[in-house]
Amino acid sequence: MLEIFVGLIALAGLTIAVIYNTRYRNHPWDIYYPRLAWMRGGMYFCACYTLSYLSGAMELIVSSPVFTAEQLANPNWVIFTLGVGAFILVAYAGVWSYFTPVFERQKNVFVSALFGMLWGSSSGQLFLSVWVAAGHLPMPAWGASVVAFLVLAAYQPNWHNIYWDHYIAPEHDTPMTQVIKATCCHIPNLALLLTYLTLYENYLIFVMAQVVACTSAAIGMRFPPPWAAPSKLNYAVRTDARIPRCTGYIPADPKSDPYTPFYPGWRPAD
Repeated sequence: MLEIFVGLIALAGLTIAVIYNTRYRNHPWDIYYPRLAWMRGGMYFCACYTLSYLSGAMELIVSSPVFTAEQLANPNWVIFTLGVGAFILVAYAGVWSYFTPVFERQKNVFVSALFGMLWGSSSGQLFLSVWVAAGHLPMPAWGASVVAFLVLAAYQPNWHNIYWDHYIAPEHDTPMTQVIKATCCHIPNLALLLTYLTLYENYLIFVMAQVVACTSAAIGMRFPPPWAAPSKLNYAVRTDARIPRCTGYIPADPKSDPYTPFYPGWRPAD
């Protein structure tokens, strides 16, 4: 049954890729088209699900208990699990969303949440796949966990700066908020959750934490539906490096810009 499910996922990803590459491959990057963003996101989601199956991560998720009776009786596990949940909510529904410029995008909680759940379930399985692969290295479990952290810590900012924030997510950062989100959300997320995974091996809880994180982020940035009109205002900025990187929105005066009310000392313009 799992093989059929993954086969359909892989087929869906290939179908989207063929349509995208034959019709939209050379589309300008600096005009945000929600339909194309969903197509690119769909290819990423399908690739992550497929990798999860191939790595054995998906099998661990579906064949392992969510938690055990021994864990429920263990106060350390209960405290750590509640702490993980509290951190994810505060970091992503709180800090991440607060420091996110949404510009003039309309709020659509249901559609944003749907994208966030797809994003979180696929990214969570990608992270788990890396952890599983690192576990095959000839080293103790903690060493493998450190390797997984280093790999993901290198992958995540590069993936987002080079591709995700150009072609999938609408503009949702400034140089200041990029630093805040990395130090207060993304890095501790990886460190905390990989530690939790190594200690307790609750695979579904690990993935669900990323689902909550990404769903909160998608709602916070007001991720648009695929039928929304292309953005009439282009806030995307990227470097002139050989491999361009997304810099985030750079306001002329962040202390009075209407889209950066979270900036210290901000006052509305007269």
